[in-house]
Amino acid sequence: MSEPSSTSLEVLPRREAAEVTVATLTALYVALFGPVVGLAWTAVSPKLSIPALLANADGVFHAQIGADAWFLLVGGLAGVLSTLVAWLVHRFVLLRHLSAGVAVGLAVGGSVAAVVADRVGYLYERGTTSEALRAIGAHASGSAIAEIDFRIRALGVLTVWPLAALVVLGLITSMRMTRP
Repeated sequence: MSEPSSTSLEVLPRREAAEVTVATLTALYVALFGPVVGLAWTAVSPKLSIPALLANADGVFHAQIGADAWFLLVGGLAGVLSTLVAWLVHRFVLLRHLSAGVAVGLAVGGSVAAVVADRVGYLYERGTTSEALRAIGAHASGSAIAEIDFRIRALGVLTVWPLAALVVLGLITSMRMTRP
């Protein structure tokens, strides 16, 4: 039986270490977009109207559904853009093809970034919600603010960023494989 050469044993850990490094750097790069996307989502999403809530208006909570829908759009676009930027960097700067580490980094980074975006939007709007409640004479307690605050209600929406990133990565990879 032949022994494995020492060079083949040295290459495998280096390759794995390189993939871990690529995954970590990609995840960090994607996660940095979270606050920006959170602010963009806050800017375009509908907000719950406190006066309409007090007037018992029909459909007052539709704004909360709209906020989730807008996060689907903004988060999906962020996933697409983060993948395209990663592809451009690998293709034209690093002169390498996308690797498994990029896929892991996009998935993990997109998940973290989506949660960060939700929290940034929540924190950005929390003061406005508290002020509106105080203006109408209501106490901004935990239960009152929890019903009307600006945040993701359908937690599955948070998966749109990493899913969009991985779908685009799959399309890029499949187009590369079909070329002669």
